[in-house]
Amino acid sequence: MKLKERKAIKEISSKDKEVVLAGWLHELRDLGKVKFLLLRDVSGIVQCVLKDKKLFKKFSELTTESVIAVKGVVKKAAVKSPEVTRKEIEIEVKELEMINKAETLPITVTEKGIRIALPKRLDYRVIDLRKPRTMAIFKIQSQIIYAFREFFSSKGFIEIQTPCIIATASEGGTALFPVRYFEKKAFLAQSPQLYKQLAAISLEKVFCTVPVFRAEKHNTTRHLNESRQMDIEVAFADDFDVMKLLEECVKFIVKKVKERCKDELNILKISLKVPKAKYLSYEEAIKLLNKHGVDLKYGEDLTPEAEKKLCSLFPNSIVFVHSWPLSLKPFYIWPKNEKVSAGFDA
Repeated sequence: MKLKERKAIKEISSKDKEVVLAGWLHELRDLGKVKFLLLRDVSGIVQCVLKDKKLFKKFSELTTESVIAVKGVVKKAAVKSPEVTRKEIEIEVKELEMINKAETLPITVTEKGIRIALPKRLDYRVIDLRKPRTMAIFKIQSQIIYAFREFFSSKGFIEIQTPCIIATASEGGTALFPVRYFEKKAFLAQSPQLYKQLAAISLEKVFCTVPVFRAEKHNTTRHLNESRQMDIEVAFADDFDVMKLLEECVKFIVKKVKERCKDELNILKISLKVPKAKYLSYEEAIKLLNKHGVDLKYGEDLTPEAEKKLCSLFPNSIVFVHSWPLSLKPFYIWPKNEKVSAGFDA
């Protein structure tokens, strides 16, 4: 069996006469005269049937999550298993090869009737990544970043890579992780803000996808010690130009994820809608929130309660709040006048 002839499960055609597949053994079923196995690769799961008695001994030696290769004939089928992604076909196995036999694993991949706690899943993350739901999240994340790059590259933006070790804070309001940089004290970057602004005054339009680190308590829904930030900076543009770009970008990303990740969205049972956009000045937002029972005065920052209220008032929308008081924004935000900044939140 030549693995260089291997085909991805997603790419199997009903017109294929014979295929070579390789992946992980997802599940085994022994019905006596006929044996079944579900084979999984990163593109999907297909049912394989063993009818040749010469293969039964090899079948008896198999364990779930073993790495195997099969060569077989493509047959039309109507597979009912909800885990199988190629329900319209099955593979009648002619050759079976064990590439690497799996021992008993500390967590299962199928999770039929078993729900494994998150701490244990994280302890064995390398195995947890094999779960179709976990895999779906990573595939969608990959498409989000790809679509982000695709959108801004098409607009003439230049991608930059900003430093992750910095000498001082680049953004106010967040705590820093200190690190030793030889004989000097340094910090993990909590934002690419200053670097992208410095780049924009020469390169005009830049974007980046960078790791950021914030020394905040992370046991809330609002904080992460480490995350990936997708960021842009534009010269010769005002705040509304930038907001419009971001609105178009979010809509583009959602549209592309809907087009390219249909199977993954189905696995996660998520129904995406391309969002609308709502623009409010800070003053309009405060008045609207007061009207709906949220007590905020002009000059105060929006609370989590206020942000949730705005989202509930404009469902399935990107809500932009612009024209903030200058006193609420950091030094690097462009001032429109002595009192109002060009800063915005979304």
